[in-house]
Amino acid sequence: MTEVSNPAPAPAAAAPEPTAARKPAVEMAAKTEEPVPEPPPAVPAKKNSNGGRSLTRVLGLKVGKVVIDPGHGGHDHGTTGPGGLKEKDLVLDVALRLGRLIESRLGSEVVYTRTDDTFIPLEERTAIANRNRADLFLSIHVNSSPYPSAAGIETYYLNFTDSKMDLEVAARENAGHEKSVYELSDILQKIAKQDKRDESREFAIKIQKALFPLSARGNSSAKNRGVKKAPFVVLIGASMPSVLTEIGFVTNRREGSQLKSPEYRQKVAEALYRGVAQYASTLSHYSVARREVPESSRP
Repeated sequence: MTEVSNPAPAPAAAAPEPTAARKPAVEMAAKTEEPVPEPPPAVPAKKNSNGGRSLTRVLGLKVGKVVIDPGHGGHDHGTTGPGGLKEKDLVLDVALRLGRLIESRLGSEVVYTRTDDTFIPLEERTAIANRNRADLFLSIHVNSSPYPSAAGIETYYLNFTDSKMDLEVAARENAGHEKSVYELSDILQKIAKQDKRDESREFAIKIQKALFPLSARGNSSAKNRGVKKAPFVVLIGASMPSVLTEIGFVTNRREGSQLKSPEYRQKVAEALYRGVAQYASTLSHYSVARREVPESSRP
C-alpha cells in the first residue's frame, strides 16, 4: 500500500508594499465637495400705506410663524345662525384650511390656538402666540346682527374707537374676558403700542382687500364694511401684528347659506391666505434669484 506524503508548505505571501505614496483620503474628498450655494438675496420692506416705515420695516423683520385663532369653542358657541349654524364650528373649519395653505404655499410655520372644540380663554390665545414667538396673529370670527339684511366683511385691528357699532362688536367678542377692573391701566398701555398698531393696520388692510371680493361675488347685498379699530381683548396681549376678521354674517340668509358650504369655506381660506401672503410680501423677505437665460437661448 502506497503511503500519501504530506504536501510541502506553501511559501508565505509577500508583504504589501509601503503605501507612503497614497494621497490622504481627506485631500481626495476635498476635491469632490460641491460649492455651497449662495443664500437668496434679501428684499427690503416696502413703505406702509401712509408712506412711512415702522420699526418693524426698518429693522428688516420677516414672517416665519403665524398663529391662527379660531374664535370661541367649547361651551362658548359664539354667534348662532337661524338654522343652528354655530360660529365656533365654522371658524375652526376655515382656520384649519387656512393653516394648510400657509404651510404648503408660504412655507411658514403655523400654530393654532385650538384644533378641536375646546374653550380657550381670550388671554391664553395671545399667550400661545407669545410663547411660540409668532410673527403674525389672525383671529377668525363670524358676525351677527339683529338686522337680517346686514352682510359683508370687516376686519379689525387693536385701537381705541368712539364708534358705537364697533364697540358693540368688541363687547360681544370680549364677553369671555376674565380680567378685573383693577387691570384697566395695564390694558390701556398695551393698546397704545404704536409700532404694533401700525403694522396691525397694514395687516388688516391686506386681509380686508383679499376677503371682500369673494363676499361681493356671492352676495350682491354684501358691503365692504372696511378696516376698523376696536379694543378686542384677544388682540391686546399679542406682541406681534394682530387682527380679527369677521368673515360674514351668519344671521344673513345668503351669507349663512354660503358659510354652510365646505366649498365656500375653502374659498374663504384661500382669500385669507392671499391676505397673509400679500402682507408678508410687503415686509423684508428673501427672494429666490431667477436663473439667467444664456444669450444663445434668448429670442
